[in-house]
Amino acid sequence: MEKLKRKRRVRIDRVLILVGGCLLALLLVVGAITALFKLINPTLIAKEYSKPALEIKLEDEKIDSEVFTKKNKETGEKYIYAIHLPVLEGEAETLMNTFVEGIKAENAAVTHIDFASNTAFSQYKSYVITATTYSDIEDKNPFNPIKTEELYINFDSEELIDIEDCLRGKAISNLAKKYESDKENVRLVNIQENGVEVNVNGTKVFYTYNENNTDFVMNNENVPSILKYEKIDVEKREIDPSKPMIAFTFDDGPSPANTKKILDALAKVGGRATFFELGYLMENYPDTVRAITEQGSEVANHSYDHDWLTQKSVEAAVEDIQSVNDIFFSLTGNEINLVRPPYGDYNSSLAQAFSEKIVMWDVDTRDWESRDVDSIISMTKKYAYDGAIVLFHDIYSTTATAAVELIKYYDSLGYQFVTVSELYEVKGK
Repeated sequence: MEKLKRKRRVRIDRVLILVGGCLLALLLVVGAITALFKLINPTLIAKEYSKPALEIKLEDEKIDSEVFTKKNKETGEKYIYAIHLPVLEGEAETLMNTFVEGIKAENAAVTHIDFASNTAFSQYKSYVITATTYSDIEDKNPFNPIKTEELYINFDSEELIDIEDCLRGKAISNLAKKYESDKENVRLVNIQENGVEVNVNGTKVFYTYNENNTDFVMNNENVPSILKYEKIDVEKREIDPSKPMIAFTFDDGPSPANTKKILDALAKVGGRATFFELGYLMENYPDTVRAITEQGSEVANHSYDHDWLTQKSVEAAVEDIQSVNDIFFSLTGNEINLVRPPYGDYNSSLAQAFSEKIVMWDVDTRDWESRDVDSIISMTKKYAYDGAIVLFHDIYSTTATAAVELIKYYDSLGYQFVTVSELYEVKGK
């Protein structure tokens, strides 16, 4: 009797274990189905991945949200999209739509696109649109991301702006060089009230506003800028490589009356020249510097006060040249790309330290020595040739008078009067 009771208890225990196991298995199956449903349910995806982060959105913007699935007819794979975007117009809308369509075309398992935005000084508006794609879904969290891409859209009032509207070209070039990248890979991320964030080939860099920073070109009273005048845009022109050309260069100016005389003569024949200027004279005659640039001619660097650069430390020489660059930029909004050291004196250390191309000359008219119109004309005609860089000094009235006659003469021979930069571009130097 006792044995029979024991057998019944064992059977009941086995039944209870079996039932419990079945119930547990059922719960696991239901849980798995529920989890899978959650993963592919667009409503839940919307809640988790496309819910607006209102605290970082602009108060006045409209928001466009959509969550949907797309099925690949050939493979049967289902793609989930959770997209949350600002409503933009015009060129900004085109940029955003092109970016979004490119991401969607990758057909990742899950595509999540969202954005952050901010304003600065009631003038600037910035959007950072972030697209993250995922390759598979093992559970609702975590996803396994394939990659993340960003699109940056910035406005000054209602005008779309870019990195060039915030930082001067020299700063952009220096950033590219520092991070071993191209200028095209330096992008404006956003504008904030304490600085500007940029992306250099994937590396984020923050520029803080401060009085000693000479890199900003933003037109806002809260942002320091050395730009004192409206920027001058110089139209790039085409040079005919099949025709003869000559590059007249003038050192030691500007000299208002003489420089104007030369510019007027160049303008009559559609010509341009390069003026290697001294910094302290640029400060004294800003209108002449702007006149050179507006005429289309080129301003280059000849140091601040014609000191011997080789007698300075490399750091001091670089600082001297940079000061002249800053002066020119403050007057025109343009950068200097060429330097001619005073007396033509430099060494390998300076050549390596300067970011500007060093320019010498092919023909020295020795106008500084003769100060005679006929002698200057004779020296030029005797030694100048197609593609030559000719050295003059426009601080002498005799040079200005001779230059006018020489411009007429070489124009009659079919020569093009080009800047050194134009000459280098055509000749591949």
